[in-house]
Amino acid sequence: MQAPAVYRDVHTNGREAGMRETLGVALVGKRAGAFIAGFSATPDVRIVAVCDREASARDALGTRAGVSAEARYSDYGRMLADARPDAVAIGTPMDLHAEQSIIALGLGIHVLCEVTAAVSIDECRVLASTARRAALSGVQYMLAENACFRRELVLVRALASSGRFGRLYYAEGEYLHDVKHLHRNADGTPTWRATWQVGKRGATYATHSLGPVLDWFGPDSRVETVACHGTGVWTDPDLPHDDSCLMICNLANGGLVRIRLDMMSNRPESASWYQAQGTLGVYEAARGSAPNPVVWFGENAPDPKGSRRWGSLWDYEDALPAWMTGSLAQAATSAGHGGGDFWVAHTFADAILKGIPVPIGIDRALAFTVPGLVSEASIAAGGMPMQVPVL
Repeated sequence: MQAPAVYRDVHTNGREAGMRETLGVALVGKRAGAFIAGFSATPDVRIVAVCDREASARDALGTRAGVSAEARYSDYGRMLADARPDAVAIGTPMDLHAEQSIIALGLGIHVLCEVTAAVSIDECRVLASTARRAALSGVQYMLAENACFRRELVLVRALASSGRFGRLYYAEGEYLHDVKHLHRNADGTPTWRATWQVGKRGATYATHSLGPVLDWFGPDSRVETVACHGTGVWTDPDLPHDDSCLMICNLANGGLVRIRLDMMSNRPESASWYQAQGTLGVYEAARGSAPNPVVWFGENAPDPKGSRRWGSLWDYEDALPAWMTGSLAQAATSAGHGGGDFWVAHTFADAILKGIPVPIGIDRALAFTVPGLVSEASIAAGGMPMQVPVL
Protein backbone atom coordinates (compact mmCIF):
# COMPACT_ATOMS: atom_id res chain seq x y z
CA MET A 1 0.00 0.00 0.00
CA GLN A 2 1.32 3.44 -0.86
CA ALA A 3 1.98 6.09 1.75
CA PRO A 4 -1.03 8.28 2.53
CA ALA A 5 -1.49 11.20 0.16
CA VAL A 6 -0.56 13.83 2.74
CA TYR A 7 3.00 12.48 2.95
CA ARG A 8 3.67 12.83 -0.77
CA ASP A 9 2.58 14.95 -3.71
CA VAL A 10 -1.21 14.62 -3.95
CA HIS A 11 -1.19 15.65 -7.60
CA THR A 12 0.08 12.36 -9.00
CA ASN A 13 -0.59 11.42 -12.60
CA GLY A 14 -2.91 8.55 -13.38
CA ARG A 15 -5.19 6.54 -11.13
CA GLU A 16 -4.86 3.21 -9.40
CA ALA A 17 -7.05 0.19 -8.76
CA GLY A 18 -10.19 1.40 -7.04
CA MET A 19 -10.12 4.74 -8.85
CA ARG A 20 -13.34 6.49 -9.81
CA GLU A 21 -14.19 9.08 -12.45
CA THR A 22 -16.38 11.36 -10.30
CA LEU A 23 -17.19 11.82 -6.64
CA GLY A 24 -20.56 13.02 -5.36
CA VAL A 25 -20.26 14.43 -1.84
CA ALA A 26 -22.99 15.29 0.67
CA LEU A 27 -22.29 17.90 3.34
CA VAL A 28 -23.72 16.97 6.74
CA GLY A 29 -23.97 19.67 9.41
CA LYS A 30 -23.15 23.36 9.08
CA ARG A 31 -19.49 22.84 10.02
CA ALA A 32 -19.15 20.82 6.79
CA GLY A 33 -19.41 24.12 4.95
CA ALA A 34 -15.74 24.64 5.76
CA PHE A 35 -14.93 21.96 3.20
CA ILE A 36 -16.67 23.58 0.23
CA ALA A 37 -13.57 25.37 -1.07
CA GLY A 38 -11.43 22.23 -0.96
CA PHE A 39 -14.03 20.12 -2.72
CA SER A 40 -14.72 22.82 -5.31
CA ALA A 41 -11.02 23.01 -6.18
CA THR A 42 -10.83 19.27 -6.83
CA PRO A 43 -11.66 18.20 -10.40
CA ASP A 44 -14.48 15.67 -10.80
CA VAL A 45 -16.01 16.39 -7.38
CA ARG A 46 -19.65 17.51 -7.08
CA ILE A 47 -21.54 18.49 -3.96
CA VAL A 48 -24.82 16.66 -4.48
CA ALA A 49 -26.71 17.30 -1.23
CA VAL A 50 -26.63 19.01 2.16
CA CYS A 51 -28.18 17.95 5.44
CA ASP A 52 -28.86 19.79 8.69
CA ARG A 53 -31.68 19.59 11.23
CA GLU A 54 -32.07 23.37 11.42
CA ALA A 55 -33.77 24.96 8.41
CA SER A 56 -31.75 28.18 8.52
CA ALA A 57 -28.43 26.34 8.72
CA ARG A 58 -29.53 23.91 6.03
CA ASP A 59 -30.50 26.65 3.60
CA ALA A 60 -27.35 28.65 4.27
CA LEU A 61 -25.24 25.56 3.66
CA GLY A 62 -27.16 24.70 0.50
CA THR A 63 -26.80 28.21 -0.87
CA ARG A 64 -23.04 28.26 -0.25
CA ALA A 65 -22.64 24.86 -1.86
CA GLY A 66 -24.87 25.65 -4.84
CA VAL A 67 -27.28 22.83 -4.00
CA SER A 68 -30.92 23.03 -5.10
CA ALA A 69 -33.78 23.14 -2.59
CA GLU A 70 -34.73 19.57 -3.51
CA ALA A 71 -31.30 18.32 -2.39
CA ARG A 72 -31.44 19.95 1.04
CA TYR A 73 -32.39 17.45 3.73
CA SER A 74 -33.25 17.55 7.42
CA ASP A 75 -33.04 13.77 7.90
CA TYR A 76 -29.68 12.02 7.52
CA GLY A 77 -31.07 8.60 6.63
CA ARG A 78 -33.39 9.99 4.01
CA MET A 79 -30.58 12.02 2.49
CA LEU A 80 -28.39 8.92 2.15
CA ALA A 81 -31.24 6.97 0.56
CA ASP A 82 -32.45 9.68 -1.82
CA ALA A 83 -29.28 11.54 -2.82
CA ARG A 84 -27.12 8.38 -2.85
CA PRO A 85 -23.81 10.22 -2.36
CA ASP A 86 -20.47 8.53 -2.94
CA ALA A 87 -19.10 10.25 0.16
CA VAL A 88 -20.26 12.28 3.14
CA ALA A 89 -18.43 15.09 4.91
CA ILE A 90 -19.68 15.11 8.50
CA GLY A 91 -19.58 18.37 10.45
CA THR A 92 -22.24 17.74 13.09
CA PRO A 93 -21.99 17.84 16.91
CA MET A 94 -19.39 15.46 18.35
CA ASP A 95 -21.86 12.96 19.75
CA LEU A 96 -23.20 12.25 16.24
CA HIS A 97 -19.84 11.65 14.55
CA ALA A 98 -19.43 7.94 15.21
CA GLU A 99 -23.08 7.04 14.62
CA GLN A 100 -23.29 8.90 11.32
CA SER A 101 -19.92 7.55 10.16
CA ILE A 102 -20.92 3.97 10.98
CA ILE A 103 -24.21 4.28 9.08
CA ALA A 104 -22.51 5.67 5.97
CA LEU A 105 -19.67 3.16 5.98
CA GLY A 106 -22.17 0.34 6.35
CA LEU A 107 -23.83 1.54 3.15
CA GLY A 108 -20.54 1.63 1.25
CA ILE A 109 -20.19 5.42 1.44
CA HIS A 110 -16.80 7.06 2.01
CA VAL A 111 -16.60 9.24 5.13
CA LEU A 112 -14.76 12.45 5.98
CA CYS A 113 -15.58 13.22 9.62
CA GLU A 114 -14.82 16.18 11.85
CA VAL A 115 -13.04 15.69 15.17
CA THR A 116 -13.30 13.92 17.42
CA ALA A 117 -13.93 10.52 15.84
CA ALA A 118 -16.14 9.40 18.74
CA VAL A 119 -17.13 10.30 22.30
CA SER A 120 -16.58 6.92 23.98
CA ILE A 121 -14.27 3.92 23.79
CA ASP A 122 -17.22 1.70 22.90
CA GLU A 123 -18.06 3.95 19.95
CA CYS A 124 -14.42 3.77 18.86
CA ARG A 125 -14.53 -0.03 18.86
CA VAL A 126 -17.63 -0.17 16.66
CA LEU A 127 -16.31 2.55 14.36
CA ALA A 128 -12.99 0.74 14.00
CA SER A 129 -14.55 -2.60 13.11
CA THR A 130 -17.01 -0.98 10.69
CA ALA A 131 -14.32 1.08 8.95
CA ARG A 132 -11.98 -1.89 8.60
CA ARG A 133 -14.76 -4.04 7.21
CA ALA A 134 -15.68 -1.29 4.74
CA ALA A 135 -12.05 -0.96 3.70
CA LEU A 136 -12.15 -4.52 2.37
CA SER A 137 -14.49 -3.16 -0.31
CA GLY A 138 -12.39 -0.05 -0.94
CA VAL A 139 -14.54 2.28 1.19
CA GLN A 140 -12.48 4.73 3.24
CA TYR A 141 -12.85 6.71 6.47
CA MET A 142 -10.84 9.88 7.13
CA LEU A 143 -10.66 12.08 10.21
CA ALA A 144 -10.79 15.78 9.31
CA GLU A 145 -8.05 16.94 11.68
CA ASN A 146 -7.25 20.31 10.11
CA ALA A 147 -4.28 21.03 12.39
CA CYS A 148 -2.29 18.33 10.58
CA PHE A 149 -2.58 20.45 7.42
CA ARG A 150 -1.54 23.83 8.79
CA ARG A 151 1.43 25.11 6.81
CA GLU A 152 3.64 25.65 9.84
CA LEU A 153 2.97 22.23 11.30
CA VAL A 154 3.42 20.47 7.97
CA LEU A 155 6.83 22.13 7.71
CA VAL A 156 7.80 20.92 11.18
CA ARG A 157 6.70 17.40 10.21
CA ALA A 158 8.81 17.56 7.06
CA LEU A 159 11.85 18.71 9.03
CA ALA A 160 11.31 16.00 11.64
CA SER A 161 10.95 13.25 9.05
CA SER A 162 14.14 14.39 7.32
CA GLY A 163 16.08 14.11 10.58
CA ARG A 164 16.74 17.80 11.24
CA PHE A 165 15.69 17.48 14.89
CA GLY A 166 17.80 14.36 15.38
CA ARG A 167 16.04 12.00 17.77
CA LEU A 168 12.74 13.69 18.64
CA TYR A 169 11.92 12.92 22.27
CA TYR A 170 9.61 15.65 23.56
CA ALA A 171 6.79 17.81 22.22
CA GLU A 172 3.94 20.02 23.41
CA GLY A 173 0.60 21.07 22.01
CA GLU A 174 -1.79 23.62 23.50
CA TYR A 175 -5.35 24.60 22.66
CA LEU A 176 -6.18 27.73 24.67
CA HIS A 177 -9.47 29.08 23.38
CA ASP A 178 -12.12 30.75 25.52
CA VAL A 179 -15.36 29.48 23.98
CA LYS A 180 -17.71 29.97 26.93
CA HIS A 181 -20.05 31.88 24.60
CA LEU A 182 -20.60 28.63 22.70
CA HIS A 183 -21.71 26.65 25.73
CA ARG A 184 -25.23 28.07 25.98
CA ASN A 185 -27.92 29.06 23.52
CA ALA A 186 -29.52 32.50 23.58
CA ASP A 187 -32.28 31.16 25.83
CA GLY A 188 -29.74 29.77 28.31
CA THR A 189 -30.14 26.12 27.40
CA PRO A 190 -26.90 24.14 27.02
CA THR A 191 -25.41 23.50 23.59
CA TRP A 192 -23.84 20.19 22.60
CA ARG A 193 -20.46 21.64 23.56
CA ALA A 194 -21.70 22.12 27.12
CA THR A 195 -22.32 18.38 27.30
CA TRP A 196 -19.53 16.80 25.28
CA GLN A 197 -16.65 19.26 25.62
CA VAL A 198 -17.09 20.92 29.01
CA GLY A 199 -19.79 18.78 30.60
CA LYS A 200 -17.15 16.40 31.93
CA ARG A 201 -13.52 16.46 32.99
CA GLY A 202 -10.48 15.53 30.95
CA ALA A 203 -8.86 16.35 27.61
CA THR A 204 -12.19 16.14 25.81
CA TYR A 205 -11.05 18.06 22.73
CA ALA A 206 -7.40 17.20 22.32
CA THR A 207 -6.98 16.13 18.71
CA HIS A 208 -6.02 19.60 17.42
CA SER A 209 -3.04 19.53 19.77
CA LEU A 210 -2.18 15.83 19.78
CA GLY A 211 -2.69 14.99 16.11
CA PRO A 212 0.09 17.01 14.48
CA VAL A 213 2.45 16.30 17.37
CA LEU A 214 2.04 12.54 16.99
CA ASP A 215 2.78 12.89 13.28
CA TRP A 216 6.15 14.47 14.09
CA PHE A 217 7.12 11.27 15.89
CA GLY A 218 6.30 9.22 12.79
CA PRO A 219 3.24 7.92 10.95
CA ASP A 220 2.87 4.91 13.26
CA SER A 221 3.48 6.69 16.58
CA ARG A 222 0.88 6.22 19.30
CA VAL A 223 0.23 7.11 22.92
CA GLU A 224 0.84 4.21 25.30
CA THR A 225 -0.21 5.79 28.62
CA VAL A 226 -1.86 9.05 29.69
CA ALA A 227 -2.07 10.90 32.98
CA CYS A 228 -4.46 13.84 33.19
CA HIS A 229 -4.57 16.60 35.81
CA GLY A 230 -6.83 19.64 36.15
CA THR A 231 -6.79 23.03 37.84
CA GLY A 232 -10.29 22.73 39.20
CA VAL A 233 -13.28 24.89 38.27
CA TRP A 234 -12.88 28.66 38.69
CA THR A 235 -14.51 30.70 35.91
CA ASP A 236 -17.82 28.87 35.36
CA PRO A 237 -18.97 26.97 38.46
CA ASP A 238 -22.00 25.60 36.61
CA LEU A 239 -19.82 23.33 34.47
CA PRO A 240 -17.57 20.52 35.78
CA HIS A 241 -14.78 20.94 33.23
CA ASP A 242 -11.48 22.14 34.70
CA ASP A 243 -10.47 25.60 33.54
CA SER A 244 -7.22 24.07 32.33
CA CYS A 245 -6.13 20.47 32.14
CA LEU A 246 -2.86 18.78 31.25
CA MET A 247 -2.60 15.41 29.54
CA ILE A 248 0.84 13.82 29.85
CA CYS A 249 1.37 11.21 27.15
CA ASN A 250 4.06 8.55 27.11
CA LEU A 251 4.50 7.27 23.58
CA ALA A 252 5.12 3.67 22.61
CA ASN A 253 8.39 4.74 20.93
CA GLY A 254 9.67 6.44 24.09
CA GLY A 255 8.66 10.04 23.38
CA LEU A 256 6.95 12.30 25.90
CA VAL A 257 4.15 14.72 24.98
CA ARG A 258 2.40 17.37 27.07
CA ILE A 259 -1.05 18.51 25.93
CA ARG A 260 -2.81 21.48 27.53
CA LEU A 261 -6.51 22.07 26.93
CA ASP A 262 -8.21 25.26 28.13
CA MET A 263 -11.62 26.30 26.84
CA MET A 264 -12.68 28.19 29.96
CA SER A 265 -10.05 30.68 31.14
CA ASN A 266 -10.47 34.40 30.52
CA ARG A 267 -7.58 35.13 28.16
CA PRO A 268 -6.71 35.98 24.55
CA GLU A 269 -6.88 33.08 22.14
CA SER A 270 -3.83 30.89 21.60
CA ALA A 271 -5.47 27.89 19.97
CA SER A 272 -2.45 26.52 18.16
CA TRP A 273 0.78 26.55 20.15
CA TYR A 274 3.32 23.78 19.78
CA GLN A 275 6.88 22.82 20.62
CA ALA A 276 9.21 20.02 19.47
CA GLN A 277 12.54 19.06 21.04
CA GLY A 278 15.10 16.65 19.66
CA THR A 279 18.78 15.90 20.11
CA LEU A 280 19.78 18.23 17.24
CA GLY A 281 17.06 20.86 17.19
CA VAL A 282 14.06 22.57 18.72
CA TYR A 283 10.96 24.34 17.41
CA GLU A 284 8.62 26.74 19.18
CA ALA A 285 5.46 28.27 17.73
CA ALA A 286 4.76 31.99 17.99
CA ARG A 287 3.14 33.11 21.20
CA GLY A 288 1.79 36.44 22.42
CA SER A 289 4.09 39.28 21.42
CA ALA A 290 6.51 36.90 19.66
CA PRO A 291 4.95 36.87 16.18
CA ASN A 292 7.03 34.24 14.38
CA PRO A 293 7.74 30.54 14.89
CA VAL A 294 11.39 29.81 15.64
CA VAL A 295 13.84 26.92 15.40
CA TRP A 296 17.37 26.08 16.33
CA PHE A 297 19.43 23.32 14.71
CA GLY A 298 22.94 22.30 15.67
CA GLU A 299 25.12 19.63 17.23
CA ASN A 300 24.55 17.32 20.16
CA ALA A 301 27.34 18.96 22.13
CA PRO A 302 27.89 21.33 25.08
CA ASP A 303 27.47 25.07 24.52
CA PRO A 304 29.67 26.60 27.24
CA LYS A 305 29.55 30.09 25.72
CA GLY A 306 25.77 30.16 25.32
CA SER A 307 26.12 30.89 21.62
CA ARG A 308 22.96 29.17 20.42
CA ARG A 309 20.46 31.54 18.82
CA TRP A 310 16.93 31.19 17.49
CA GLY A 311 16.27 31.40 13.77
CA SER A 312 13.06 31.69 11.78
CA LEU A 313 11.23 28.48 10.93
CA TRP A 314 10.42 30.01 7.55
CA ASP A 315 14.10 29.96 6.59
CA TYR A 316 13.50 26.25 5.98
CA GLU A 317 10.35 26.67 3.89
CA ASP A 318 11.95 24.81 0.99
CA ALA A 319 11.34 21.61 2.97
CA LEU A 320 7.57 21.92 2.49
CA PRO A 321 6.07 19.12 0.39
CA ALA A 322 5.22 19.95 -3.21
CA TRP A 323 1.46 19.68 -2.69
CA MET A 324 1.53 22.59 -0.24
CA THR A 325 3.42 24.93 -2.56
CA GLY A 326 1.79 24.02 -5.89
CA SER A 327 -1.06 25.49 -7.88
CA LEU A 328 -3.63 25.19 -5.08
CA ALA A 329 -1.56 26.92 -2.41
CA GLN A 330 -3.12 30.33 -2.98
CA ALA A 331 -6.67 28.97 -2.83
CA ALA A 332 -5.87 27.26 0.45
CA THR A 333 -4.67 30.43 2.15
CA SER A 334 -8.17 31.90 2.22
CA ALA A 335 -9.68 28.81 3.87
CA GLY A 336 -10.17 28.38 7.61
CA HIS A 337 -7.64 27.16 10.15
CA GLY A 338 -4.59 28.28 8.21
CA GLY A 339 -5.68 26.45 5.08
CA GLY A 340 -6.28 23.25 7.00
CA ASP A 341 -9.96 23.05 6.11
CA PHE A 342 -9.13 23.31 2.41
CA TRP A 343 -6.46 20.61 2.44
CA VAL A 344 -8.57 18.23 4.53
CA ALA A 345 -11.32 18.21 1.89
CA HIS A 346 -9.01 18.26 -1.11
CA THR A 347 -6.72 15.44 0.00
CA PHE A 348 -9.71 13.30 1.00
CA ALA A 349 -11.42 13.71 -2.36
CA ASP A 350 -8.17 13.35 -4.27
CA ALA A 351 -7.40 10.07 -2.51
CA ILE A 352 -10.86 8.62 -3.13
CA LEU A 353 -10.76 9.57 -6.82
CA LYS A 354 -7.32 8.05 -7.28
CA GLY A 355 -7.99 4.92 -5.25
CA ILE A 356 -5.15 5.58 -2.81
CA PRO A 357 -5.17 5.68 1.02
CA VAL A 358 -6.55 8.81 2.66
CA PRO A 359 -4.10 10.83 4.81
CA ILE A 360 -5.74 10.22 8.20
CA GLY A 361 -7.40 6.81 8.08
CA ILE A 362 -9.17 4.93 10.84
CA ASP A 363 -6.03 3.80 12.69
CA ARG A 364 -4.66 7.33 12.84
CA ALA A 365 -8.09 8.70 13.77
CA LEU A 366 -8.14 6.39 16.79
CA ALA A 367 -4.54 7.28 17.69
CA PHE A 368 -5.62 10.94 17.85
CA THR A 369 -8.96 10.35 19.62
CA VAL A 370 -8.59 7.52 22.14
CA PRO A 371 -5.98 9.16 24.44
CA GLY A 372 -8.39 12.00 25.19
CA LEU A 373 -11.12 9.52 26.09
CA VAL A 374 -8.77 7.64 28.41
CA SER A 375 -7.78 10.96 30.01
CA GLU A 376 -11.34 11.26 31.33
CA ALA A 377 -10.81 8.15 33.44
CA SER A 378 -7.33 9.27 34.49
CA ILE A 379 -8.42 12.66 35.82
CA ALA A 380 -11.33 11.02 37.64
CA ALA A 381 -8.77 8.75 39.33
CA GLY A 382 -6.66 11.67 40.54
CA GLY A 383 -4.30 11.72 37.57
CA MET A 384 -3.36 8.06 37.69
CA PRO A 385 -1.49 6.96 34.53
CA MET A 386 -3.68 4.72 32.40
CA GLN A 387 -3.03 2.46 29.45
CA VAL A 388 -4.37 3.56 26.07
CA PRO A 389 -5.92 0.55 24.33
CA VAL A 390 -5.03 -0.37 20.77
CA LEU A 391 -8.41 -0.88 19.12
